[in-house]
Amino acid sequence: MPLVETEAIVLRTYRLGEADKIVSLLTRQMGRIRAVASGAQRSRSRYGGTLEPLSYVRTWVFERENRDLGRLNSAELMESFFDMQKDYAAQVAAQYLAEVCERLLPEREANDRVFRLVVAVLRGLKGGAGIDAPLTYFDYWFLRVGGFLPDFERCSACGRRLDDAYYGTGLEGLVCGDCRGPLTSRRVEREALALTDALRGSTPETWWGRKDPIAWARQLRRFLEALIEFHAERKLVTLEILEQGVGS
Repeated sequence: MPLVETEAIVLRTYRLGEADKIVSLLTRQMGRIRAVASGAQRSRSRYGGTLEPLSYVRTWVFERENRDLGRLNSAELMESFFDMQKDYAAQVAAQYLAEVCERLLPEREANDRVFRLVVAVLRGLKGGAGIDAPLTYFDYWFLRVGGFLPDFERCSACGRRLDDAYYGTGLEGLVCGDCRGPLTSRRVEREALALTDALRGSTPETWWGRKDPIAWARQLRRFLEALIEFHAERKLVTLEILEQGVGS
């Protein structure tokens, strides 16, 4: 059983028996994995608070051949995002990142760009950048890195250049006014779509500092989140909470 050292974000933990936990990790070297943390539920666990969800940790994991679950040997806290729990909107937004990673990232496929993206967005949420800017940045780049971004210039149905753009249930792109139907009634204005040009050239820090109209940023974010849910092929619990107006 090789022992692998890797940076990781704790996505979620699950109880296993009386004393142990299963830890879902987004790791830098191995991608998304699950590992058993022996004794993690005990009051005097050697892990302490290092396995709190959304902690940024350095882990040592035993990889077990032909088994889905690894075994966590130890973990060292590198950065805590626990204080975000004081801000309900930031807490839900952070949980949304974890849910998206668990639902859309395949197991054991390393993706350094996504790992760095999640860390940067968590820091934006922790640093008081609100939720619209960090989540828009995350949604755009998660879809772009995954190869899921649609054409923002042309109708996905007829191919004509978009003036008015619409989207809706069961659609992975945008349609024009002529092609819209009962299930594609949600509109995205051109000003909102134009923000994708700025997203392509922005670092997280410069994006947090932009002063774009919040309505446009929110329109773009809602469209990108609908795309993510489409590719997840199921309703996302945290997205439903966000759509109810958390942080709006």
